[in-house]
Amino acid sequence: MAPNENAPASSRTVIPCQCQEQVWGVKSSDRIRQYSDLGPLERLTFDTVELGTKDTFSEPSSFRDAYHAAQRFVTDQQGWLVLCGPSGTGKTHLAAAVGNALIDANQPVRFVSVPDLLDHLRSAFDPAIGAQFDEVFMQAIEAPVLILDDLGAQSSTAWADEKLDQILTHRFNRRLPTLVTTGNRFDELNDRLRTRLGDPYFSTVVHIKAGSGKPDLRDSGLEPRLAESMAFDSFNTKGAAGATAAQRHSLTEAYEAARVFAEHPSGWLYLAGPTGVGKTHLAAAVVGESIAQGREVLFRFVPDLLDDLRRSYGPSGTKGFDHIFSQVRNVDILVLDDFGAEASTAWAEEKLYQLIVQRHDSMMPTVFTSRTTLEAINGPDPRNASRYSDAIISRLSDANVVAERYLSAPDYRHRGAAPRPTARKSGNRKS
Repeated sequence: MAPNENAPASSRTVIPCQCQEQVWGVKSSDRIRQYSDLGPLERLTFDTVELGTKDTFSEPSSFRDAYHAAQRFVTDQQGWLVLCGPSGTGKTHLAAAVGNALIDANQPVRFVSVPDLLDHLRSAFDPAIGAQFDEVFMQAIEAPVLILDDLGAQSSTAWADEKLDQILTHRFNRRLPTLVTTGNRFDELNDRLRTRLGDPYFSTVVHIKAGSGKPDLRDSGLEPRLAESMAFDSFNTKGAAGATAAQRHSLTEAYEAARVFAEHPSGWLYLAGPTGVGKTHLAAAVVGESIAQGREVLFRFVPDLLDDLRRSYGPSGTKGFDHIFSQVRNVDILVLDDFGAEASTAWAEEKLYQLIVQRHDSMMPTVFTSRTTLEAINGPDPRNASRYSDAIISRLSDANVVAERYLSAPDYRHRGAAPRPTARKSGNRKS
């Protein structure tokens, strides 16, 4: 039976006609469930949602708002529902609960992860198998109810943006019920997405806030092995054997500055010094202390960070560039280890510029470790003249924001090691 075409779009109900029963499976719960593609998410229902006051993952009040909005979506099946919030706040659980509730009501629904959908479309985008592409695309574009999970986690390419825009525009123009989850803040989405997802007459946007529960060390980017061995209690301010009084004083000053920063994150802390003096140890200790206090913190080795960003441009990237870069720019506390060890390219310079400008202008707490002092970066040595742009140097040199501590001591990795014998050169020596 076709819907009444004269009725307003908001009051129409999609009822498959008999010729479509085999496609949508309206008389077979098994077919409807198979079509939904929920798979292992069948276990996530409204009955398994914990409301209460537990705030380990999400702030209870905002999550309850999202919960009730999801239930209304199941009942009304009108307009769009957009759930925004950080990773782990329960967005996918609510989206899957909507899908399972619709299946229980014998209503066809299609659940797709946006990165997976675009991967399937790429793999099917071949003239020899064009029919397969059309089938995958039409399942998303014409689904009676579509759930798009994890919008914004996909690799951002012109082709991917075009396909996603076609799907959303088609469904927006035809007022087809759609639920979208995204880990991005709504203001981070591009203008075209915000126009459709944020239509006040058609869409409901609910922001789920992060909970105040203890963050997980695994999300910080710091290896557990380093976290266990590199704490404040295990940092030796006396240095290796042979350290001078001035060197021990530099270690103590750096230790105290890192400890104050960890307890009251503010401004930027720049730890400089040669290899093996304990810069990374103190940076890791800041991470551990921040997590213990329930703060969001991210530890990134700068060369690895830039490699991850480069790889995220490719189709094989597991996370999109925008997702990775946004996480680094916006995290509450950021630790950049071995700043200056990255390959010097125009692309790397641009990314570091964007990152540093964002965190400087927003006064976001940041820790740098580097083998290069700020004086050397901004010094007269011609070898440093093109290492960083004036815009980066200006912000690193801002004394109102940046506190530098120089660690001067023997390489701690050689503590207790016997000195290596010096090889004698053969031949006659002059007296």
